[in-house]
Amino acid sequence: MRSTKLILLPLALTLAAATAFAQKHSTAHVAAEIQDKLYHARIYEHGNVQVQFDNGVATLTGTVDSVGVKQDAERAARRVDDVLRVEDNVQVNGEDVTPQQIVERARHDILTYYAYSIFDWITLDAEGNTLAVKGEVSQPFKKEDIGNFLAHIKGVARLDNQLEVLPLSPFDDSLRIAIARAIYNDPYFLQYAMQPLPPIHIVVKNGNVRLEGVVATALDRAKADSDARLAATYFAFTNNLQVERQ
Repeated sequence: MRSTKLILLPLALTLAAATAFAQKHSTAHVAAEIQDKLYHARIYEHGNVQVQFDNGVATLTGTVDSVGVKQDAERAARRVDDVLRVEDNVQVNGEDVTPQQIVERARHDILTYYAYSIFDWITLDAEGNTLAVKGEVSQPFKKEDIGNFLAHIKGVARLDNQLEVLPLSPFDDSLRIAIARAIYNDPYFLQYAMQPLPPIHIVVKNGNVRLEGVVATALDRAKADSDARLAATYFAFTNNLQVERQ
């Protein structure tokens, strides 16, 4: 019996050491896998994120340049199979970016967004490192797309996405097309129609029509008003066009 105990004791010690080594190796392996996911998500191009992993919990710390990158880092960590929960303690560093710079970049990104059209209308405002986006878009995917790329603007620590998705309505669609044709097929507005994104926006919601944008003169505003009012039958009409020279 004594010899049996002597044989089992070294075996037990060996198994315990192997288990501890496997656990330590597994933890380090998972942390390395998370870092690899962060690398392929291009997180390190926008900041420095450290990773700790313990008992299924991945803890992220460090700084990045936008809330969008912070969210990307968390999503990347969640893609690792062994990660049960993510503690996202990453901070957004926007000290070297002003609210004006944030708004200017956001305006540029919206105007160059392929799906932004004369049937959408968006306004922007930044307070500190919080960017607020308001207005209406004609398709649900536009709200998601715009929210995503605005969240990745350098310096944005919080995005307040208040965009309204307009109802998907054949009647509203027919109003949009009729009014757009009435305005932009009018030879008077040829200069506007030739622009990549014409300045007169037509917002239609449940049969109610609203013109938004900026035109060059008061006569342009009045002409657009007349063309739109005569184009189709609607429930209500509002002309919010601003005159540039004023």
